[in-house]
Amino acid sequence: MSYEEKRAVTIGDSVYYSLRKNIMYLNLKPGESINTKEIAEQLGVSRSPVRDSLIKLQKEGLITTIPKKGTIISKIDLNRVEEERFLRLCVEEKVLLFFLKCHSDSDLAELKDNLEKQKECISKKDMESFLEYDDQFHEVFFRVSNKMLCWEALDNMSGHYRRVRFMALSDALVVNYVIDQHERFLKLILDENVEDLKILIELHITQQNKEEKALIEEYPDYFHCASDDIENFLKKDFLKMIK
Repeated sequence: MSYEEKRAVTIGDSVYYSLRKNIMYLNLKPGESINTKEIAEQLGVSRSPVRDSLIKLQKEGLITTIPKKGTIISKIDLNRVEEERFLRLCVEEKVLLFFLKCHSDSDLAELKDNLEKQKECISKKDMESFLEYDDQFHEVFFRVSNKMLCWEALDNMSGHYRRVRFMALSDALVVNYVIDQHERFLKLILDENVEDLKILIELHITQQNKEEKALIEEYPDYFHCASDDIENFLKKDFLKMIK
């Protein structure tokens, strides 16, 4: 059960988190058709909480309703991936500066414990749990800085970027990069090295741009954009774009 599912307090919450989790981890694939009745039967609930959840997911850009055709899982929008990533970079860099000023030893201990759990997930090849712990690692920065509203807004608006992140984890090199950088986060926080932290957060959030190019070529049906947009995206270096 995911961290979000544990926070569910109503049947509607449970349905929403279950559907969202299956979208994030591509159990429900981009472009796949879904049916309210079938979902309700699978989850053992009435159609009402399913409809409410689909409306919420549609607002997040994860569900698309096509007139006279039905409802599908939204394909990954490359333009939205860029914007979601840019938004996270802008916000998290500022939050890290707050965290540097207010964190405690227990907060650092929590980050270290989380990092060990990430490594355990890698050894078990459990990438779903790894991504959960990855998110929780970054959530610590927001919680300690009293910026949870920002975190929740980012989480709700990052469904396209998050799906690409999960797909990129199929590459062992990417996973190792993430772990190495998380360890470096801890060191730079201990050293209070602001400038290197700014550089690291940019690299950490934008590094998967190259892996994304390979994913687009391997899974073109998962992505929604015109062929010209794909060609332009493949030529982009996101890190240079934000300098």
